[in-house]
Amino acid sequence: MRRDDASTGGDAAAPDLPPLTLGMSAVDGFAYRKRAGQAAFKQARDAEARGDWAAVATSCEAALAADPAHLDAAYLLAVARAKTNQLERVLDPLTRAVAGDFAKWGQASLDQPALQQFLATPTGDAWRTRVEKDREVLAAMFARSLLVTAHGDLFAYDPQTTRWLRVTRTGGAIVGALVVRGFSRLAYVTREKDKAKHQTRVRLGIIDLGTGRARLAVDLPSTGAVRIAYNAKKLKRFVVRTGNTWQSVIDEPRLRFEPAGTKDHPGYAADLADSSWLDVTGRHAKLTRLGVPNISADWDDHALASALRIGSSHRIVSVPAPGLIDGNTLVWSPDRIQLAFAAQLADTCKPGEPTAAAFVVDAATGTVQELERATGGVAVDWLAERKVAVAGDNGVTIIDLAGGAPIALEGADGLLYARRKPTCTPEPMVDEPVSDEDPGESGESAGSAAP
Repeated sequence: MRRDDASTGGDAAAPDLPPLTLGMSAVDGFAYRKRAGQAAFKQARDAEARGDWAAVATSCEAALAADPAHLDAAYLLAVARAKTNQLERVLDPLTRAVAGDFAKWGQASLDQPALQQFLATPTGDAWRTRVEKDREVLAAMFARSLLVTAHGDLFAYDPQTTRWLRVTRTGGAIVGALVVRGFSRLAYVTREKDKAKHQTRVRLGIIDLGTGRARLAVDLPSTGAVRIAYNAKKLKRFVVRTGNTWQSVIDEPRLRFEPAGTKDHPGYAADLADSSWLDVTGRHAKLTRLGVPNISADWDDHALASALRIGSSHRIVSVPAPGLIDGNTLVWSPDRIQLAFAAQLADTCKPGEPTAAAFVVDAATGTVQELERATGGVAVDWLAERKVAVAGDNGVTIIDLAGGAPIALEGADGLLYARRKPTCTPEPMVDEPVSDEDPGESGESAGSAAP
């Protein structure tokens, strides 16, 4: 039965809740587990384990006093207040949590058993309506966002609102990812140490970019080399190859692997979305793109060429000798008027000298413009028709080809795909992060709090 009196947090009529301001103003805003409020939040989790909800609320309030952007504390505070029948005080922390990380807490706020009494009030009913409306807002933000890396995880930067959305929550374990824009899907691979089992875990996760919903990552069939692609023809799902065996990735209701029949040609290049795939070996990821539209070249075994040809204009494009264009980095602008790519500058490396550069070419005239050089590799992607993103030695920079000063995306350290690094540049040795996953805080969970 719905109760509409003030003691349950209800009003005579449902309020009209304003749209949520989704995301964070800075990517580092999501690093709240490393800030001042985390100690109090840990106390709140301990109290939750004991079932002391009054103490949970007190500790969460302390966490938010120390760090108002601690989203986990805000969500748990909303649950604690509902548990202690303070329904009129649920909306504020719930709004803070869901607005900051809608993909994590939006649906969770509707599914969490402890919040059902709140949702039965007029205010709660208005909240449910607000969440449903903001799903569309989130999908639009993801569709126009630039995907970047920061501290080993993936984030989306929305140029229209200049807000940041969190895409993955792995604690810095991302090795590589493959995005399939045509199907609004993203697959990622993590590699981390399982402290309890004293072994390395390699896992695959999937993100629905239309909703931001994450499927809890699962262990891959092998910790060795793996190839990931999206079969866009018969299967219409991600497929994974370990060794010589292809498996389909089933994502309902949870991720799992099933053998892919050879008659379905799971890895046939012509059937793969964008004729692309991602190879992951250890902590190294490499994207391969075949048959980039309107482009031809005499690519070598490393997908390098001294020149390429643009089919529509018959223009031949090259970079200063002995530079070589990397075919795996080619990316058309949204209007297909300009082409961006990375190039290896020389086949030998000298300490301190740039090894790669980012370029953009006008498809009609063949005019080539160098954007940036880097010693540690470079990557490129498009943010909009005249705005290109470059990941280089100084992080990620947005360059407006129509003019204006470059804009640095503070906190972002790379783009979705690994940078072009000449073979003479050794891969850095990077320790694998130790798994700190909390199953109660996964993207699929109804929330960290127990019912």
